Amino acid sequence: MDMRSKLRCNVIHYRKGFIEVAPGIHDGCINIEAWRVHPGLDISNREIGDGSFPDNAITGNVELELSIAAAEDLIQTLTEAVAKVKVRG
Repeated sequence: MDMRSKLRCNVIHYRKGFIEVAPGIHDGCINIEAWRVHPGLDISNREIGDGSFPDNAITGNVELELSIAAAEDLIQTLTEAVAKVKVRG
């Protein structure tokens, strides 16, 4: 079963891309990979890897392996950031 999850980040046109989260690529780790996409490409109806996705559209990429503890810290940090943005919004 493929447990990967891809998130489209398309709010700010010059900071758009995709985030993929996958468990178990390395034992005991959570893999996070982020792709930055050229600002001129509309990704609102595209997925990375589909036939219409141009090869030169990816302008940056990073892949990180998080320990379970680091992944839990990231979840907590994101939860706190979401709560702060909701209060301001």
